[in-house]
Amino acid sequence: MRRVPSLAIALACGFAPVRAQPGPTAILDRINVTEQKPIEFHAAALPETVYVGQQATYQVAVLLSEAARARLRRNPEFLPPELRGVLAYELGSPTRVAPRSYGSAAYEAHVFQRAFFPVAAGSLDIPGPQLTYVLPQTSSYFSREERFVVRAESAQLVVRTLPADGRPSGFSGAVGVLRATTRLDPSLARVGDPLVITLRVEGIGNVKLLPRPALELSWASVVAGSERVEVDTTGPLVRGRKDFDWLLTPQQAGRVTIPAIAYAYFDPYRGEYAVTESSPMDIEVRTGTLATVTDGEASEMLALRSWQQRAVPTLRTQVKSWRWALLTLWVGAPLLLLATGRGWRRRGRVSAADAARTASREEAVPIGDAADDARRLRRVLLASLAERLAVSPQALVARRDAERVLRRRGVTRATTAELLSFLDVLAVRGFAAQGASLRPEATAVNGERAAATTRAGATSPSTTATMLLDRVNSEAVSDGNALPARHREADSRVIVGLLVVLSLGGIPMAMLSQPTESMAVQSAVDAYKTRQLLGAVEQFAVLVERHPQDVDLLANLGTAAWAAGDTVQAVIAWQRASRLDPLAGDLQERLALLPANARSGVAAVPMVPVGGLMIAATVVWVLGWLVVAWLRIPRTTPGPQGDIRAWRTVAVLAMLGACGMLYGAWDGYGQLDASTLAVVARPETMRVAPGTDANAMGGVATGDVVRIDERRSDWRRVRHADGRAGWVPAGRLVPLLDRFAAE
Repeated sequence: MRRVPSLAIALACGFAPVRAQPGPTAILDRINVTEQKPIEFHAAALPETVYVGQQATYQVAVLLSEAARARLRRNPEFLPPELRGVLAYELGSPTRVAPRSYGSAAYEAHVFQRAFFPVAAGSLDIPGPQLTYVLPQTSSYFSREERFVVRAESAQLVVRTLPADGRPSGFSGAVGVLRATTRLDPSLARVGDPLVITLRVEGIGNVKLLPRPALELSWASVVAGSERVEVDTTGPLVRGRKDFDWLLTPQQAGRVTIPAIAYAYFDPYRGEYAVTESSPMDIEVRTGTLATVTDGEASEMLALRSWQQRAVPTLRTQVKSWRWALLTLWVGAPLLLLATGRGWRRRGRVSAADAARTASREEAVPIGDAADDARRLRRVLLASLAERLAVSPQALVARRDAERVLRRRGVTRATTAELLSFLDVLAVRGFAAQGASLRPEATAVNGERAAATTRAGATSPSTTATMLLDRVNSEAVSDGNALPARHREADSRVIVGLLVVLSLGGIPMAMLSQPTESMAVQSAVDAYKTRQLLGAVEQFAVLVERHPQDVDLLANLGTAAWAAGDTVQAVIAWQRASRLDPLAGDLQERLALLPANARSGVAAVPMVPVGGLMIAATVVWVLGWLVVAWLRIPRTTPGPQGDIRAWRTVAVLAMLGACGMLYGAWDGYGQLDASTLAVVARPETMRVAPGTDANAMGGVATGDVVRIDERRSDWRRVRHADGRAGWVPAGRLVPLLDRFAAE
């Protein structure tokens, strides 16, 4: 076994690879033409014996005679052999060789090359390829064409296994002529901040099959990252480079060394093993954001948050607790207000026209005046009553119908009796001249009722009509489905009380009483101040398990865990606290201390006032419907139409604004939802499919926040904060909500 400093030095020293590989026209020296054919077709594999993973060049030569070249109208069709157990690459472009003599004929040669890399030892048979071409029978353009199919020789490739003698301990199957280099990005290292180290292996060989070497460091956690490959097939030998990334997270400050990474490979051209090494690197790791203090260490720590025994939880928790009450207000408010709005409406006096008609009877009309005046007054009174009671005048002509309508509209019995008596008197006086049909007993009864009405204070029929109409106006409601006037106030109190009860019904009973934890909290605070960090973390964790919605306890748990060096618990506690109270500035400052992958992307916490938006939207929604109900109340005097349109616009804008605020609250609530978030507990490689044999696509570090998109057995498909999506083992993830009681 030998050590190779670099590929350039190896090639400069006369390395055998280039000399051992056949030239691009080597097959032409092996062709033996026995028959004079218009097109000759031959194939060969060179060299005939190779090691596993070594390149063998497969060459195909097409020889065109001068006559065939002149008659050939289109390119021949080439059918390559079907191969198994090898990896193939097309090598460069076809090589054209000037005509040379083979026997008594001259042929122009076209050589095509492929690189074969066998993956298993043994004898490999390569079937002969097939060439199909068409030639016209004569030189005429319209001559019929004749199709020919020729097949080249088959080839055999002997694949030898790699020798066991001299095999280094770190050898993992790399074959070729290689060299290794390393680079570090970024060059500035801090404790807790991940950095990427890249090992580049380049040289001659099938770089796609190069395995990843092992890397272990005592001063940092190491996670395998992504791999990148570049292959160059323009020359006679396949070459390229492959980059291996690792994610390093320094865990201690000071000057440290990244040792030389040794990469063992087998040189098939020399038939021996070799090792290439990268150069070691010394770096300075500075004190970073990852807390490294231990119990009793005298270093500055973050201040704890003042704990308050909250009688009312955070706004976001209130919204979740009151969700049924808020839903009731959003749905029930318009239904209740519209359903009961008619009961709150009362008509004013009949109208200005009716009042004028009634007032026109200022002169006294004593009983016994002209019959036409009595009939005219009776018509005016019936028309006014019909408009006030929302019925047709014909419904009031019959005494029984008029009594039923008045009673159904809420008019008292006394007022109804007096009004009907007065109408009877007017009917008697108006139609007495034609009253041959009137019965004497009816006239006597009506006379008695008229005398009673006069004794009640009426001085003239017009005054009596106005008085009775005023009483009907004050007692009657708008329609028969409404409640009587004396029940309207009680009805409104019941409705308002119902809305209040529904709203308060969503308040959880846990808000009414909260157990006192002052002594336990003070004990945890004292442990933190005396730098008994592990004890402080344990005590705060117990308190959080009992009160998972307490923002102060969650924030203090994260602070204690951060000081004790528990990044995972600190990320979980601070993330949960900030999502419960997204407007808290001190919590946003705590999140800024975390690594980027624990506070950005899917881990970002938007500062959205979810609770405030939800409550404001509900208030504006109810106010908008109150305006709608108020607009449905008829006015005693008609107002300007512009005012009504303005209030309608206000109601519509209020409802649209409420819907907008509701959408903003809903969107913010979804962004603050942590039910699918998890924190990486240990470094792990992210893969393109579930399983350790799947290709790697980078790594995840301790404390990274990911979103779980899919679950499959013991694997989880996650979306990383940097946008990558892949699979990691479920055992490496800690759910953000399952660690404590869920909301």
